[in-house]
Amino acid sequence: MSGVFGIVDRERRPEVATLLQAMAERLKLRPWYAVQCHADPAAGVGLGQVNIGLFSHERQPARHLEGSLWGCFFGDLYNADVLRRQVGEAAGVGESLADLILSLYRLQGMDFVRGLDGQFVLAIWDGERGCLTLANDRFGLYPLYYAHYDGKLLFAPEVKGILADSSFEKQLNLTALAEFMRFQRLLGDKTFFEGITLLPYGSLLQFEPGTDILHVEHYWDFDQTPAWPAGADFDEAVAETGRLLRRAVNVRADGGLRVGVYLSGGLDSRTVLGFIDRRHFPVTTITYGVPGCRDAIYAERIARRVGSDHHFFPQPDGRWLVDLVDFHLEVTEGFTTFVHSHAAPTLEPARGLMDVNLTGFNGDQLLGARGVQYAHNAVNAPDDVAFVGQMFYCLNQRFCWPGITEAEEKLLYTPEMYPVMRDRAFESLVRELSKFSRFDRVRQADYFLAIHQGSRLSHLNLVYQRAFLEVRYPFVDYQLMDFVHSVPVEYRLNDRLYLAVLNREIPKVTWVPRDTDERLLTDRRLIREAHGLWQKVRRRTFGRASRKIHEDPENWLRYDAREWAERILFDRRTLERGIFNPAFLRSIFERHMSGREIHTIGKIAPIITFEMMLRRFYDN
Repeated sequence: MSGVFGIVDRERRPEVATLLQAMAERLKLRPWYAVQCHADPAAGVGLGQVNIGLFSHERQPARHLEGSLWGCFFGDLYNADVLRRQVGEAAGVGESLADLILSLYRLQGMDFVRGLDGQFVLAIWDGERGCLTLANDRFGLYPLYYAHYDGKLLFAPEVKGILADSSFEKQLNLTALAEFMRFQRLLGDKTFFEGITLLPYGSLLQFEPGTDILHVEHYWDFDQTPAWPAGADFDEAVAETGRLLRRAVNVRADGGLRVGVYLSGGLDSRTVLGFIDRRHFPVTTITYGVPGCRDAIYAERIARRVGSDHHFFPQPDGRWLVDLVDFHLEVTEGFTTFVHSHAAPTLEPARGLMDVNLTGFNGDQLLGARGVQYAHNAVNAPDDVAFVGQMFYCLNQRFCWPGITEAEEKLLYTPEMYPVMRDRAFESLVRELSKFSRFDRVRQADYFLAIHQGSRLSHLNLVYQRAFLEVRYPFVDYQLMDFVHSVPVEYRLNDRLYLAVLNREIPKVTWVPRDTDERLLTDRRLIREAHGLWQKVRRRTFGRASRKIHEDPENWLRYDAREWAERILFDRRTLERGIFNPAFLRSIFERHMSGREIHTIGKIAPIITFEMMLRRFYDN
């Protein structure tokens, strides 16, 4: 996956260059990956960049003319022209974005990061100050992991880059394990390894090897959201949201690369597709899933209305899973379960059809306040105790496949392990929620879930895509996010704002039903009611004509991937680790395979994925 990597060693050990090269080799996952790096062993510093050949592929690390300032950059800056005018004719300014950030740093110091508008990650070594600076965008769209130990700082876009250092002592983070089993995701900045940390969203990291001091802080957080203008009303919210969204989509469609959209029957992807100006066409759209599912049917209708070059990739069974799951693990490093690898069969052919996926990621969370809507019991809780309890329930049961219960957690672990694991997930959730406690409960849930349902779960599907394609994020546009987060939350609930924007700006996409409820999205009341009546008649007369679900991981595991799952769950390595209770593994496997319970995949998939992660990244 594209990003920046490097090492700073206060001891200036001679193996800096060798270690940097080892990190580069670990990060090159496909033939089309380009890796470039440079080490200065005398300074104890090495910086590098990895990309798939589409963004930021100029020669790096870049150097300021004075020589002691050098750095790497990856991503997009949507205000680059403005920033170049700020820099003006300053000496040492090159054409690349990496050159630009070095000039900005030289002129403005660390504050320059606050003026960047885009999706990015960067690393700067200042030899005069003896300081490394790392920074990411407001949402942390390019993961960056770091580890500070033995007088060194290592950082990379994937944990495996840090694990390239054989002197790093691997120790499992048991709190991360507890979270993964209960929530099917990790919270905060944790990884599965003690000492390896995810750089938080909107953060600035500084490391001074001379003093061995590391400092990390948010340069941006949700409390910087501007206030809603006094006297503004819903109609103004609709008009401005539409204007900002159209701008966000088409800024990201610019650049001369082939644009595509992974199109479903939901709101987000059709919104992005509908807003793309005709000057950017032809646009490729891709849909995948079980033949006859609603996504397949409705996406094809949307594509026909908009006029995109549409491709459907059927997944009638789960035979692909066994073949492709290992590479999914390699890229995501186990931070999301194999259940979320469903786009895998499309990525090789998609690379031949598009360069950039304009994703609908964060659309329903931003415009529809989906987290607030789904966590309504938490938001309306009478006190903080009830709020925490309801948020735990939502993460455990509502925001992904239902996970293990309290009783199942006790049964999951060996008798020796359970006392160590008990309450870890709950206590960690309390700590993470406390970071948002300065907000009222509505915004606390809204912002917490933007990160923990967004970047720490659903975004990992896009992290995986970026091994093949680049991704741009219209719904994570700074101006759009600032404005929509300032809008009264009641405007966003139940898709009120979202649907009003669609009907005002791109009504052609509202004439195809939404996959979740099969209702038209048009605001033409009589037409919508007539369609609803027809749906009732159709169901009574012909039965349901389409499957709701676009994937079927539960049955794939029961049939096509059964032997694969057995080989992992009941292998000697799994049973002898002393983590999981073998009796529970057999029990949950039989429960799932019997088909008598629904949604047991959320209980068994984390176990299988975690064991796969151990074998790939911990045992070796």
